[in-house]
Amino acid sequence: MCMFSADRILLLISSTLLIAYIGNLFYTKTKIPDIVWVLAFGIVLGPVLGYFDKTLFLELAPLMSTLALSIILFEAGINADIKLLIGSLRKATLLSVVTILSVILAVGFSLSTFMPSSFTLLQAMLLGAMIGGTSTIAVFGVLSGLDKIVPDIEGTRTLLMLESVVSDPICIISSVTLIRMIMMPGVSVVEGLADILKTFILSSLLGFIMGMLWAEALDKLRGRSLNYIMTLAVLFPAYILAERLIGEGGGPMATLTFGIMITNYGYIARKFGIVRNVKIDTRYLREVHEEIAFFIKAFFFVYVGLIVTISTEYVVIGAGVLALIMLIRFVVVSVVGRAVNFSRQERVLSILIYASGLPAFVMSQLPLIYDPGRQFFLDPAVYPNLVMPIVLGTVLFAAISAPLMAKRLLKEE
Repeated sequence: MCMFSADRILLLISSTLLIAYIGNLFYTKTKIPDIVWVLAFGIVLGPVLGYFDKTLFLELAPLMSTLALSIILFEAGINADIKLLIGSLRKATLLSVVTILSVILAVGFSLSTFMPSSFTLLQAMLLGAMIGGTSTIAVFGVLSGLDKIVPDIEGTRTLLMLESVVSDPICIISSVTLIRMIMMPGVSVVEGLADILKTFILSSLLGFIMGMLWAEALDKLRGRSLNYIMTLAVLFPAYILAERLIGEGGGPMATLTFGIMITNYGYIARKFGIVRNVKIDTRYLREVHEEIAFFIKAFFFVYVGLIVTISTEYVVIGAGVLALIMLIRFVVVSVVGRAVNFSRQERVLSILIYASGLPAFVMSQLPLIYDPGRQFFLDPAVYPNLVMPIVLGTVLFAAISAPLMAKRLLKEE
């Protein structure tokens, strides 16, 4: 076990950025996205060589979650075309809800049947809630390279990014509700659904209000330096306020709508009959934020590699669960896509790009936190052990296999 030092951390950051940059440059030749290289780099330094003790990095999970989700979702917001966003909202919400519900039920019945010593039905459904949604950061990482081989991807990118944003609070609130049902049998499913709806509405409203006020401020500050840094100074409190005042899962929605309002303020205001001549240097915001998002994305995947725990038994079980949820995704996309008229590109990419991420890692720790004495859970430690190979499997499939398969399938079409 090594001691942490400033030199090692700085070298880790430098080498991460270098590997991500080189991987990005060679993407067109290798067809392997940069996130795979930095993820492998983290695995080599962590569980393989033991160069870093993962204890500190595990303690940083809440910070990494807040920082990464805030930065990535803000980028999704400021780059979003509001017309495409509105057009994709119904599709994304339906796709997310049906996928998560199907995964919860399928994983619940399967694991409670084949692993009764580790899971009751509700406890197995909890694992399904943890892994049922897609990760905004992972999906963003895959899509950031996919537009180089799949043309005219903007509409599908909006759909998949919006699905990942919608799924985060649904998975978080569903997991917390199931834990409450396991530990306090009187809690009902209706209460959980009410919490999800309240979180979506109130966090979106908070993000829009703060975005509107900050858009007005940026208009007054136009031409001054440090406007981007000041925008981050408002962004992080928006995430924290949503999580603290509205509930867990509200932060991602608030930061997304905050970014949407800043770059689409004029359009949204006109829809409400308000004429505002607000001018914001959106090009400057996007260019500077792209650099920050690159760093956060790269370091996030190294972070995931560093905290991995590899076990042959759980890798095999995780592979089985992974195959099950990929089959579910195929069926769900086929049914939902036919119901709401997905394009060929939307169907193909929605099936292939299904990647979990940091929220699943964070939620997998909850049974150990809430029930360290194993009074309510048969085996609380099984959650992080299974979530790890499942998440890594979805990320690697989406990053390596999905782009190649998508290119071939769409080319045939």
